[in-house]
Amino acid sequence: MPKKKQRGNGQGTVAPRRNKQSKIISYRGAFFGPDGKRRWISAKTKTECWRKLNAAMTDADKGIVPSPANLTVERYLRDMWLANSVKGTVSRATYDGYRRDVNHHIIPELGRRKLKELARNDIRRLYRRKRDEGLSNRTLSYIHTTLRKALKDAVGDDLIPRNPTDGVKPPETLQGVAKEPQALDPSEVRTLLEAARGDRLEALYVVALCTGLRRGEVLGLKWSDTDLEEGTLSVKRSLDVDGTSKTPKNRSSRRTLKLTTRALAALGAHKARQNEERLRKGDGWQDNDLIFPNTLGKPMNAGNFYRRDFQPLLESGPRRREVHLPQPTAHLRHHAGRQRRAPLDGSEDVGTFRYQDDLGDLHPRHRRHAGRRHIRAGECLQLKSTVAALLP
Repeated sequence: MPKKKQRGNGQGTVAPRRNKQSKIISYRGAFFGPDGKRRWISAKTKTECWRKLNAAMTDADKGIVPSPANLTVERYLRDMWLANSVKGTVSRATYDGYRRDVNHHIIPELGRRKLKELARNDIRRLYRRKRDEGLSNRTLSYIHTTLRKALKDAVGDDLIPRNPTDGVKPPETLQGVAKEPQALDPSEVRTLLEAARGDRLEALYVVALCTGLRRGEVLGLKWSDTDLEEGTLSVKRSLDVDGTSKTPKNRSSRRTLKLTTRALAALGAHKARQNEERLRKGDGWQDNDLIFPNTLGKPMNAGNFYRRDFQPLLESGPRRREVHLPQPTAHLRHHAGRQRRAPLDGSEDVGTFRYQDDLGDLHPRHRRHAGRRHIRAGECLQLKSTVAALLP
């Protein structure tokens, strides 16, 4: 009797699965994928199991992921959606937000579920647990947006027949309502400007208060964007936290602003100070034409700006005692000054739409959705004489 031919190493194996009465109920195939992990295939008959096993091994050699029947939520989100559908197609900040939601919130709760078996109740359970953990309504909304977009792409790729987030909304609670951001009041504007007097970045604070630029926008300004004779400043880019430039997020963000007399004077003095700094550094200075670079002329990291420049400004001992600076809390962050931007150009036309144009916002709803307060005409008129007096 001829010897039965055996399969070689790496060709997989198929074995019967038996019940308690030792009756064969199905067959299970196994093979090792390119990553060294064992993969399993199941079928009712031995022939069908071999066919599925050979097909799976061929797909693995080509780098194709397991079929949707075995695809988990974790594998789909990390290896397919984030790696192939999202990365390189959105901004760095958007990608980081998606990745944070996936890794910190979605995968720990749903990662082991098979994608095709994910149901509405699973998603409701996720939201309920996150609510019980004390997450804010806004964070729950971000998680929902991320999961909804990922599953919508899965439907488009024919991995699942429908989106299980349809008809599901994250719960909202009174405890989860985000605190309304606190804008700078006139006394805090005065405090900040007095503390910044003589500082290397004094002009940055003056320009930010006078124009309402975002932090990334003011750090991305170049001298070529200004016309000091005409008294204008053009917003053409924004500096990301990693030091790279990006175009503004919408058309209204690309705008030209009229500078106040005080802002022009501050920029003129800043330019002279920067020229002296460049001469002192010599070959160590990297000229990038930036108005507010770091001490070597390179783009300034936004985090370093807050920790090394803005926060020490607030924490300086003698100056704090002199001008009664408050502790550096959220109400004195850079965007608080953006919210308290006051008219300094002598104009009486200070309607909401005009100031949203200056701030680069599309519509009143846009500011509400972003969590930023309206700058009402009455507020601006009330602050007009106060802030103008602070900036002689």
